[in-house]
Amino acid sequence: MAIDRTQRRQILDSVDRLIRERVAPRAAEIDATDKFPRDLYHAAAELGILGLWIPEDYGGSGPDMVTPLLISERIARVSASFSLIYSNCGDAATPIVVGGTEAIKQRYLPPILRGEAIPCFCLTEPAGGSDAAAITSRAVRDGDAYVLSGRKLWCTNGAVGDVYTVFAKTDPAAGHRGVSAFVVPRGAPGFTIGRVETLLGLHGSPTTELIFDNVRVPVENRLGEEGEGFKIAMATLDEARLNCAAMALGVATAAMQHAVDYAKERTQFGKPIIEHQGLQFLIAEIVSEITAARALWKEAIAKLERGKSREASIHAAMTKLIATNVAMKATTEAVQIFGANGLSRSYPVERMMRDVKAFQIFDGTSQIQMMVIGRHCQKAGMPIDEELAV
Repeated sequence: MAIDRTQRRQILDSVDRLIRERVAPRAAEIDATDKFPRDLYHAAAELGILGLWIPEDYGGSGPDMVTPLLISERIARVSASFSLIYSNCGDAATPIVVGGTEAIKQRYLPPILRGEAIPCFCLTEPAGGSDAAAITSRAVRDGDAYVLSGRKLWCTNGAVGDVYTVFAKTDPAAGHRGVSAFVVPRGAPGFTIGRVETLLGLHGSPTTELIFDNVRVPVENRLGEEGEGFKIAMATLDEARLNCAAMALGVATAAMQHAVDYAKERTQFGKPIIEHQGLQFLIAEIVSEITAARALWKEAIAKLERGKSREASIHAAMTKLIATNVAMKATTEAVQIFGANGLSRSYPVERMMRDVKAFQIFDGTSQIQMMVIGRHCQKAGMPIDEELAV
């Protein structure tokens, strides 16, 4: 049964309390220590919001697309890192929901929604980032199992994960049609956690190298049929891009609110700096751009909620491009408005600037989004609703 407006409002009210009472007071600490906030992850599970991607048959309350996006945006206003930690659960659990056998779903989905098993999405490799079809990890059938070998990079939450959705080639000659997906539990013989990256921002959400050295994966742990891995990986791409936009918009909104509040208090040349026309114009421009990006985000959500389509995918790409670019601009200018204080970790805007850069890279770089949009324009023309173009 779909979540209605009243239920969604109740969920968001509970999330707002969690943010206000637990996440906001810890945001700077998480950034400074770069430690995964397991207690906050469990608190999110206790609210039931890890179950929003999981069907009721397995204990969840979903799958629901809109509510997790709203939650990601809200959390990102105080901690982009914890917003990513939360939303990554959906990215990693959805392939199991989409392609898992009944036995696999029963085994992994209930502990995922309870926060007992942290899921991870493992696609990117040294030679295959934006070009996901170029992955070289291999899964070779051997009786009732596959032998999986390869190396994955940039796996979000990889160092703390328990359940890994891994993509590998079962037929290297078939390109993207030769990619298959598998569930690999932590502790499987031959599977090791590699280097944990030290990133510019998003501290507390570990980004990890994963190494698979002849890992035997039972056939029943395959998601879907052989060759369906690329389709499974792409199944959540539009939602992932809208989620990336959600987090970017959350950070951008908070950064500009901090900047406006600071500009109203900071006095230079005998008056608050917000009364200087140059700063007013800068703030007006950025706030308008954030508002426009938010409107595009809402429209893209509505299109995708009506059903997956080429039009919805293009709007997701445009939203991700615009939202992440304006977030980078908003946080950079927020630091500028704070002046020297903007460089200090005593204020949150420098953390926001560091965190938000990653969103221009995740789920397809800004350049990839422009390629997708440009190719659509080449083939089909402007992606504009006719009734709005009159």
